[in-house]
Amino acid sequence: MRRISLALSLAALCTSCATSTSSGPGPASAAPEAPSGERLEFSFSGSDQEIVSSANTRGRVTLLAFVTTYDMASQVVLRRIGELVVSFVPRINAAAVVLEAPQYAELLPAYKESLKLPYPVVMADLATLQGYGPFASIQHVPTVLVLDRSGREVARRQGVLEAEDIERELRAAGANRRP
Repeated sequence: MRRISLALSLAALCTSCATSTSSGPGPASAAPEAPSGERLEFSFSGSDQEIVSSANTRGRVTLLAFVTTYDMASQVVLRRIGELVVSFVPRINAAAVVLEAPQYAELLPAYKESLKLPYPVVMADLATLQGYGPFASIQHVPTVLVLDRSGREVARRQGVLEAEDIERELRAAGANRRP
């Protein structure tokens, strides 16, 4: 009975994410929440023992893209991030955090491969899906967060971002692009 209740809760949550976070057309914008300035603690896992956490991202500027797999705007932003990840020096971290029910984790390798992403694709935890995680409520997909080298949120942008927008946020967070 408990499993059925949990499954129904996750299904409702997934449906809620699908309706409340859809991106729609239009330019990217800054999210309404201001960065907190606190070091954020998080840990997300993927299907292949892949873990993205505050512990393994500190020391580098980190981009976290909160997305859904069925959203075209998310796919565009993920590919743009993929192109930037391979050209920045010093290296930056990046990860796609999928805002969908955990049962879809087994599909992550195919999603990552189909988009040719050179960085981890992981599932959001239940707290993040419910808006209680360290990143507060993610109301829109895609939402890209930039964490500085200490793990503090320094930027939050939503919608389709151009590569130049992402680069600007990286530079502001202390990453330097190769000449």
